[in-house]
Amino acid sequence: MDQAYMGMEEISGSNIKLRRLVETSEDNYIDDEVSQTVQCETTGLGLPVTQGKSPGEMDTVLLHRLYNNLTSERNQLLTSYNNLTTKREQLLTSYNNLTTKREQLLTSYNNLKTEKDQLLTSYNNKVKERDQLQTRFEDMTKNRDNLQRKLQDCQGNWVAFSDSLYQVSLEKKSWEESRQDCLQKGAHLMIINRREEQNFVNQFKKSLWIGLTDSETDGRWKWVDGTRMTTSYWNSGEPNGGRSENCGEVRFYDSENSWNDAPCSIEKFWICEKRVSP
Repeated sequence: MDQAYMGMEEISGSNIKLRRLVETSEDNYIDDEVSQTVQCETTGLGLPVTQGKSPGEMDTVLLHRLYNNLTSERNQLLTSYNNLTTKREQLLTSYNNLTTKREQLLTSYNNLKTEKDQLLTSYNNKVKERDQLQTRFEDMTKNRDNLQRKLQDCQGNWVAFSDSLYQVSLEKKSWEESRQDCLQKGAHLMIINRREEQNFVNQFKKSLWIGLTDSETDGRWKWVDGTRMTTSYWNSGEPNGGRSENCGEVRFYDSENSWNDAPCSIEKFWICEKRVSP
């Protein structure tokens, strides 16, 4: 019986050894991914710290290690997330600042463009004003020169009337000689186209050659500038000289219609006319 009991103990002991060997084998051959993640800690003797622990305790140790690793990874990811969030907020703030700056620059650009357009308009107005002043200056210069010429001519016995200067001769000459004298003075024998001019010449109370002739074609009276006579102030019955009287004169000066035709060779006083207006 004792031998049987001893045999049973041996068997029982063998079974226990076998179970421990299996458990040890299971512990040593855990799944590759878990065994790569969790490494056994060793004692100073180089023996696994898990040696002698039950399978439940082994699982608890492994789960704790996995939990710690996952917690560490989660914390790292959370830190990275927070850093990225902070970075995103910084970028967003920078973007908003740039957007505001761009709007300010755009507003400044539009203001400058408006100011440029206003300055351009002002410049164009000033140019027009300058041109108008230049035109006025040129006109005034011409008027000044004309007045100076009138003054100089008046000093030479010229009389101003309307837009012309007039000079009555102090001697008598033929019609053609009178005409040449006027031309030498930059003038011509007087041309009369208006009643005011006719009344003006009558005031001299002299018989005067004027710039009227029909020497080219009898009966076709022309002025010395080549224009045809359209307004006339012939005295009653004039002209009546035919081919022998081809030059016009003021003779009947007490009458408005004072013209007379006379032979061109007769010597008479004459009146020159010089235009002074542009």
